[in-house]
Amino acid sequence: MAPDLPLPGDPLLGTRRRERLGSVEAAAVAGIVCAVGWSIGLRGLLAAPGVDATDLEIARFYRAPDAGRNAVILLQVVVIATIAFLWFVGVVRGRLGEREPKLFGTVFLGGALLMAGIVVVGTAALAAPAVLVEVGGRSPQPGAASMSRALAVTLLSVFAPRIATLVMFATAALGRTTGALPRWLVLVTYVIGIAEFVNVAISDPGIYVFPAWIALVSVVLLVRRPPDGFELDLEVAG
Repeated sequence: MAPDLPLPGDPLLGTRRRERLGSVEAAAVAGIVCAVGWSIGLRGLLAAPGVDATDLEIARFYRAPDAGRNAVILLQVVVIATIAFLWFVGVVRGRLGEREPKLFGTVFLGGALLMAGIVVVGTAALAAPAVLVEVGGRSPQPGAASMSRALAVTLLSVFAPRIATLVMFATAALGRTTGALPRWLVLVTYVIGIAEFVNVAISDPGIYVFPAWIALVSVVLLVRRPPDGFELDLEVAG
């Protein structure tokens, strides 16, 4: 006799699908997608003229035929990466469940949401002059383009690293108290977080620190067997 197969409406089938979507592997993959997407998007958008560029350099850049199209594509990449980041946060919190310390869990969630918002607004400010070219069919004024770039730099190089520190510290605390992360990674996270918080230099390389940390955590989650308490039990109907 052939074994019983779950019907399309079988609740067990739906439970297994939810398990896959909420697994540690799903969180790790989402984190890697976020890290890669943010890095690619930021690198491409930061290629626009900086705040110290001359009016001639700005005008020449935005007269390029593909300037607007590239910016729109890169914005899509950033949006997908941000969604992956929120998925990563959601899966991690769902895995911890009742074992999550409320204080650290609240800081982790709040910092993650704020970080996602800063990245979205910051990259939108970076891309705004190029989007004007693509949608409006006209080049931005050099002064307006420089102001938009300055706003983006303020968000991504001043605010984002401090908010990223909150997320990293909260993640390290959650990983230490629940055993979800190895001790060496907790220590590395604290070191990176402190360096991010006290660094007052405004530079493009510093923007990539947080995506690199997300990739590191995701790879560790992917290759390391998590503790039993970090895995949800599959409820099977009797």
